[in-house]
Amino acid sequence: MKKRVYIMMAVLLGMGGTVGAQDFREDPRYGANVAEREQNVRILNFFGDAYKEKNYDVATVHLRYLLEHAPKASENIYIRGTEIYKAKAVAAQTKAERQMYVDSILYIFDKRIEAFGDHPKRGEAYLRSAKAKLFHAMMPADRERLFKLFREALHEKHPLDPAVAVLYFNSMVESYQLDDVTPEEVIDTYEQLGKRLEGSQAADAAEARKVLDDLFASCGVADCETVEKIYRPKYEADPENQQQIETILALLQRGKCSSDFYVTLLEKYYRTNQKPEVALRLVQVYQEKKDYPKAMEYLRVGIANEDDPAVKANFLLQASTMASASGSYREAAGYARQVLELEPNNGVAYLLLGAAYGSGARSACSAFDSQTAMWLAVDNLARARQLLPADDPQQEQIARMIGNYSANFPKTEETFMRGLNPGDSYTVNCGWISGRTTVRER
Repeated sequence: MKKRVYIMMAVLLGMGGTVGAQDFREDPRYGANVAEREQNVRILNFFGDAYKEKNYDVATVHLRYLLEHAPKASENIYIRGTEIYKAKAVAAQTKAERQMYVDSILYIFDKRIEAFGDHPKRGEAYLRSAKAKLFHAMMPADRERLFKLFREALHEKHPLDPAVAVLYFNSMVESYQLDDVTPEEVIDTYEQLGKRLEGSQAADAAEARKVLDDLFASCGVADCETVEKIYRPKYEADPENQQQIETILALLQRGKCSSDFYVTLLEKYYRTNQKPEVALRLVQVYQEKKDYPKAMEYLRVGIANEDDPAVKANFLLQASTMASASGSYREAAGYARQVLELEPNNGVAYLLLGAAYGSGARSACSAFDSQTAMWLAVDNLARARQLLPADDPQQEQIARMIGNYSANFPKTEETFMRGLNPGDSYTVNCGWISGRTTVRER
């Protein structure tokens, strides 16, 4: 009799078979004893056949049996069970029917986590992410359950799935726009997910962070007034909390804020983090407020402490521009010359130097000397025109300035009286303006 059972099992396994006869007899995954294993393997193969034939009503009967009696027999039980109920959900005629089938999928995921949660690749973290993604695809409007599934998938005990982080935050933003969640909830979620992504080693973490930032910037919750309303009380309750100050500053910077609250925080942060990039933020804030002396104060700090030549050159260009805007042409020229020491072919520096000579000549020099300073101004502007791209927007400004300064060259009778001829070499030396040039007339 026993021999006959084994022969029948071999036939059944040969017909549908996902399990070889030699595999199951001693394998506890299929049952507690040989008789249970024989029965469970038989049902497993019946299930496989029904699934392949798309006889889903029969397959679900076998599925329920296997989930109860042989939950660790195979991952395919759960994979196929999920596919069966997905098909049923897609074909559902009513919302209630669809929800019932989706609930069955969630149950299958839970049972799979119980049985295979310790799998090295497809364990609990993987399954909770897959569960949340699937629910998002099939029941996106059920925000309460969706957010619960996302939070379970993103629990700190699991490695972060960047795709789930983006889906969760996108759903949070959509809910905010429907007035279903508060600005505080959106900001808190953004902070938490941002920190997780910053510390993640996942290959797509950086791209996910960019998407997260873009969503946050465009959702309307990060405006200066809202951020200040939420975080000012927190700051006032714990004003020395550096981590909190960094968080608030990041949010205010994303909103391009320049409020007094932002300036207060930034200056306080700078006192303990005197880095050039922080000084530059203060420069930008004070430039916007048109407080140029204060902006120059921080810009000088940035220049003095910066070691990267390219970054330092950028700081110097800003200093030259700002000095020129405030009428300090000698200082503007000095900064421009420092740029050229670092980057001899910097066209913008030549533009700023030429502009400083042209604008400062009348106050630095007298009479004929101020006219000869225009030669140096035009020389530097011509060099700027050569170095900057032909389609650079500043080319039009350079051409206009060359025309204006050339109109102030000495007249022929003035050069003749001094024994100068066009093309002669000449050294300009008046006040802070000096250099070799050539004689020209107007």
